[in-house]
Amino acid sequence: MLRKVRVKNGILQGLVGKDPRITVFRGVPYAKPPVGELRWRAPQPAEDWVGIRKCYEYGDMPMMKVHPGTGNDFYTKELHPTSADYGMSEDCLYLNIFSPSEREDEHLPVFCYIHGGGLQDGYSYEVEFDPERVARRGVIVVMIGYRLGLFGFLAHPEITARTPEKEVISNFGFQDQSLALHWVYDNIGAFGGDPSRIVICGQSAGAGSVQAQLCTPLNEGIIAGAICQSGISMAFADEETPFGKAMTLQEAEAHGEYFFEEAGIKNLEQAQKMDAIVLMEKLREISSDRRFGFGQCIDGKFVKESVWNSYYNDRLPDVPMIIGVCWGETQRGMFGGSHFTYGDFLKWAKQYGGKEDEFLKIAKVSNDEEAQALIKTDAKNTLLSNSRGFCELRSSMGKKVYYYIFDHDLPGDDAGSFHGSDLWFMFDSLGNSWRPFEGKHYDLARQVTSYWTNFVKYGDPNGLDYNGNKLPVWDAYQNSNKAVMKFMDKATPDVLEECPILDFRLEYGKSKYTDRNVN
Repeated sequence: MLRKVRVKNGILQGLVGKDPRITVFRGVPYAKPPVGELRWRAPQPAEDWVGIRKCYEYGDMPMMKVHPGTGNDFYTKELHPTSADYGMSEDCLYLNIFSPSEREDEHLPVFCYIHGGGLQDGYSYEVEFDPERVARRGVIVVMIGYRLGLFGFLAHPEITARTPEKEVISNFGFQDQSLALHWVYDNIGAFGGDPSRIVICGQSAGAGSVQAQLCTPLNEGIIAGAICQSGISMAFADEETPFGKAMTLQEAEAHGEYFFEEAGIKNLEQAQKMDAIVLMEKLREISSDRRFGFGQCIDGKFVKESVWNSYYNDRLPDVPMIIGVCWGETQRGMFGGSHFTYGDFLKWAKQYGGKEDEFLKIAKVSNDEEAQALIKTDAKNTLLSNSRGFCELRSSMGKKVYYYIFDHDLPGDDAGSFHGSDLWFMFDSLGNSWRPFEGKHYDLARQVTSYWTNFVKYGDPNGLDYNGNKLPVWDAYQNSNKAVMKFMDKATPDVLEECPILDFRLEYGKSKYTDRNVN
């Protein structure tokens, strides 16, 4: 096994993992600590070091409003039961690398994972992540840490004014992710990896991050495939438009000015000198809502346009993708909206301007009950419609995309297939959970992890599972064959019914997002 490797910055020493076939490198720096003068600046490449850097411990978690592991909410119990044991700071730009390679020349595929959390929360070593279980299937796993919220996505006129011309103005967290991918591309060969076979994956805001990394021109030639779990266009969502648009730089700057004013901060110079903990306290004072914070914007360099402009104009790299959602997250109101009346439906219809009558005729909704039913379908539900809509667009352009719906209730409570529940199965990490999983759950996890790792290896999820059993065939989504893999008690191939409302919305989107119609 490769316990010691030489990267461009120096020599790294790893440790044997729980599985002796895996070497674990924790806390690998890919950038300078973004502190002091580097706060709210583009990430800078890591400095070289002398001697052997021992990568035995995780780096700190990024700054968050609430320290994971200290609450009593659902997700603290589910995903963050021991998080309070770890540090939290601005110095968070590290990778955790899990390699099964025995030699440098193995050229193994590389699986880069970006965690979710609404761009406000989360970290790269949450309890549901078990990269060794993935790595043992013959791929190198890289877990990416990046800046969040206030430190990762603040925009402000003073930041814009002081930013060097060649640097990106905002979206520092996205820039972190991109620099991490470039570091992997430049150095993964030392771990036995193949830089031409880097597949990126993320869940929730991590899936939105994957989209951002695909859409930016700064990553050209680096990404070989992508997996988006429960997050197609969510990071760019705006319910006033058919599918979504990103916040403008001016809107993001105004949000930053509001924060400074409410926090009693006179200017950027003062904010730059303030302790990170004090800044987070001020943010908490302004809003106790953990989701109130700072997100991405169209900065003109990293994020050049709305994600749907990129989709409709085919400006994503031509790489295979897996897209999917958890059925429970779409049915319990988390993203679909728990209340949707006939009046809400009529307001929705007015978005389509001169085609409102056509939309009403297709939808055939006449009361509250029928309107409410829409938010549980591909017609209206945000995650379902956006993910399937993306599959429709990609397949119509001749691109390969695989669609899934995770619909497997987890034991222990009545939470169902909640947002993020698929992560236990994707990482084959059921043994880390408090839930009383049984044999059928482990069987399903073996299938899901195998589909994911097959995709990383071959650009196609089909093939054998870890035990050598042939997996049920997962067809690519096509307009003529709307194939979906449903993960229920077991992997079950299915075909979706036609959805006239979604078809209408997609066609209407052409008038909004194609270049010839964009002002």
